[in-house]
Amino acid sequence: MKIIKRTHLYILALFFAAINLRIGITSISPILETIREDLNMSNFTVSFLTAIPVFCMGVFALLTGKVIRLWGVERAIVACLILIGVTTFMRAFTYSVSTLLTSALFIGIGIGLANPLLSGFIKERFPTKIGLMVGVNTFGMVAGAALSAGLTIPLQHVLEETWNTALASWSVLTIVALIFWYFVINQDKGTEKHHGRKNATILPLKNKKAWLYTVFFGLQSGIYYSFITWFAPAMQSSGASSQQAGTLITVLTLIQMVSSFLIPTLADYYKNQTFWLLGSICFVLLGLSFMIYPLATPWVSPVLMGIGLGGIFPLSLMFPLNETKTSEDASAWSAMMQSGGYIIGGFIPIFGGIIRDFSHSHQQVFFMMALLSIVLIFLTLRPSFLIQDHD
Repeated sequence: MKIIKRTHLYILALFFAAINLRIGITSISPILETIREDLNMSNFTVSFLTAIPVFCMGVFALLTGKVIRLWGVERAIVACLILIGVTTFMRAFTYSVSTLLTSALFIGIGIGLANPLLSGFIKERFPTKIGLMVGVNTFGMVAGAALSAGLTIPLQHVLEETWNTALASWSVLTIVALIFWYFVINQDKGTEKHHGRKNATILPLKNKKAWLYTVFFGLQSGIYYSFITWFAPAMQSSGASSQQAGTLITVLTLIQMVSSFLIPTLADYYKNQTFWLLGSICFVLLGLSFMIYPLATPWVSPVLMGIGLGGIFPLSLMFPLNETKTSEDASAWSAMMQSGGYIIGGFIPIFGGIIRDFSHSHQQVFFMMALLSIVLIFLTLRPSFLIQDHD
């Protein structure tokens, strides 16, 4: 009974930690135009609100090994959550471009360290349930994104139209996560020393497959953050209100939340990641096509994108976990993949902002994302890109 209770605690702690790993980024999207007008920002500058956290998620993932040696996995995750929560709360006092960008920087640092730490936690605690637990992890991330996308504008209205306080209010979810991790640390006292072995810092820099995974992760990350950044403004430029745009983002994230749990679980069960990965990419490509050529109701694109993005991200998180045998190696592979990947992904929303400023249209931005989706298909079809039919 004690083992069962401990397992439930680990799952809940994982879920609530994951909820906090996207809110600092996705809560910006529904009120992006309001922030841009209030602070007199260009589209290029606005793109950095997304790009800075993504860059940090890349750069600081490399420090995961050192953080593990200093504090152990669980305490390091707690430290990351505290950093994210405090910085999110500080947005209540944000009244300039520089302070808003600084908050994006520190939130990105917390997320960048926490991402591979949670991968190592999954590998250590659930070595036989990787697909399911990656699904829980991603489900939490997307749940946080859905909540922040759908409720930030209503919060803004309730809080006397102050977007600063609406953004800061999401720090409450960090407190909830910290409560669960307090109990995790108390239950696991004295069991974390083995995480500090020297090989925790060894990155697979000479492994070709690790580099392919890094490129793949970077491109899918860039597509996701570019879409999150520019979808709402594109809808508003087509005549939708900010509330309607926020509702469409909520639809996208709710569908993504469901598919992010189901698709990796099914891929793990049927032992064929390639099929599910290709299918997910095709859904993304279709969703982007309806943004480039709006031949159907605006609801079609977010539905398709929700299914596709909900599959690609958790399946890519499974790459290093399926390739490695220990939690230390899993953290190292995840750190390299997410570090290089998020750095690649961070440039893509900026490039999208440049395209938007020069073209004065959102269609070219979505066309760029479609081209990147085609590259993902070619990468997936490479021989031995994924372990197939593993037992």
